[in-house]
Amino acid sequence: MGYLVLYWSFMIIGYIVANRFAARGIFLGWIQKAMMITVYVLCFVMGLRMGINEQVTSNLGSLGAKAFIITVFCVAGSMVAIFAVRKILGMDRYGDIRKSGDSEISGLSSEDKESSLDIKSTVIIISVVAIGLVLGALVLAKKYQAIMPEFESVSATSLTVLLCILLFFVGFDLGASGEILLNLKKVGFKAIAFPVAAVIGTLVAGTAACMIMGFSLKEGTAISMGFGWYTYAPVVIAGAGQQYMIASAVSFMHNVIRETAGIILIPILAKKTGYLEVTGIPGVAAMDICMPIVERSCRSDTVIYSFATGLLMCIVTSVCTPLIMSL
Repeated sequence: MGYLVLYWSFMIIGYIVANRFAARGIFLGWIQKAMMITVYVLCFVMGLRMGINEQVTSNLGSLGAKAFIITVFCVAGSMVAIFAVRKILGMDRYGDIRKSGDSEISGLSSEDKESSLDIKSTVIIISVVAIGLVLGALVLAKKYQAIMPEFESVSATSLTVLLCILLFFVGFDLGASGEILLNLKKVGFKAIAFPVAAVIGTLVAGTAACMIMGFSLKEGTAISMGFGWYTYAPVVIAGAGQQYMIASAVSFMHNVIRETAGIILIPILAKKTGYLEVTGIPGVAAMDICMPIVERSCRSDTVIYSFATGLLMCIVTSVCTPLIMSL
């Protein structure tokens, strides 16, 4: 929870600073470019860390296939659940309340089109993650074994610093728009309904997939409950006993895949499936690394749903995973 407070603080500071600059009429258009540069660097560091981790590079066979299938079920379950809630609440794919006679396209303005993350940015994000992974596996892990402990520590600190910078930019951008408080009032209880749907959809579909592939109900629930938090859930599962090491390995790979899927798929699927649906793709990363991607691929008000979804998943994972593994 300490990191959560840290990240929140930087976003709030960015929001306050932007409000003061906006009040003086200072042009703030440069923030989008600075935000995306930070995303690229962050993704590259994440790729390096994935590459040097033997659990990722040496288990890309049968366990990787299982992790991939579980991820597909979890993401699909989350998106379907959000879609169902959106339809029940009478909202269009852009998160607006539909009125009689309105077409779904009415929710999309020219400003939204301009804020979408284009294909060039998507390719860059995919490329920097892949380059980082390859460099980590073929260069760092093989030729610089002696400095691996130091690199692990420095890269972990770098991720924290970059996330703080990123969330400062997100808060800055939201503060500059001057619409966040209005959007919070407008969203109301729906900011909770969609995250709850994403959690339930993930657990139902993911646990079913795990059990089909031979995992127990306990293991399947714990694996699905990782919600992309690959530095926490797999460790909790492994700590429950040697008999859970396979479940821990699959959990790690599944959570890495889910977070990466959010980075790659949010810009691609936002316009095709719906703004709200894509907030359920990355899991807990919806409130940090993927939040600026949601902001640019969708609209600024969609960030509210993204942040709430990531936060709820973070709370459920941290509280319920140890509880389940202790049963």
